Amino acid sequence: MIQLSALTTPLLLASCIVLLAGCANREETKAPANPGTSATVSPEQQAIDGDIQRLTELAQRGDLDSQFKLGSFYFVGKPQKDLKQAEYWWKQAADRGHAEAAVSLAYLYTGRDNPEFRNPPAMLKYLNQSASSGNPMAQHILGNLYMRGIDGVERDPNQARRLFQSACRQNYAASCKALDNAPGA
Repeated sequence: MIQLSALTTPLLLASCIVLLAGCANREETKAPANPGTSATVSPEQQAIDGDIQRLTELAQRGDLDSQFKLGSFYFVGKPQKDLKQAEYWWKQAADRGHAEAAVSLAYLYTGRDNPEFRNPPAMLKYLNQSASSGNPMAQHILGNLYMRGIDGVERDPNQARRLFQSACRQNYAASCKALDNAPGA
């Protein structure tokens, strides 16, 4: 089995940062349920539900950033964890050129969160698409694949170096470190 640990940390970190930025300073609380009374929804939960509803409306109208964010919410479990919905919304945005959605979809297709989604050809398609769009995270991950020659990518240290250099020029620290640690650096 091919190890993809180099993919895991940057992708999850980026997805979590995007999602946490939108949910900062919000807590989910539930009113205690008393027998004989109906449970009430907290104002914070109502705001979150409203945000998701507005995001869904925008995504359904074709807004790429909303499609990406909605896919990310489903990926991490808001309103509920649903990888099929995450895939659907990320694919909507990625197929229309959204680089972050493409790299997120590539991660989903590694199968790390659910082996049923493992699809190396689709993973490479979306990873290449995102890297070609200039996404430094995708360039770094693809550089790692070229450096190691895994997951259907031929080992090519020169291509790996080019990808790392492109990502490093965009201040992607992991790529700069990879260049510093590369043989012959």
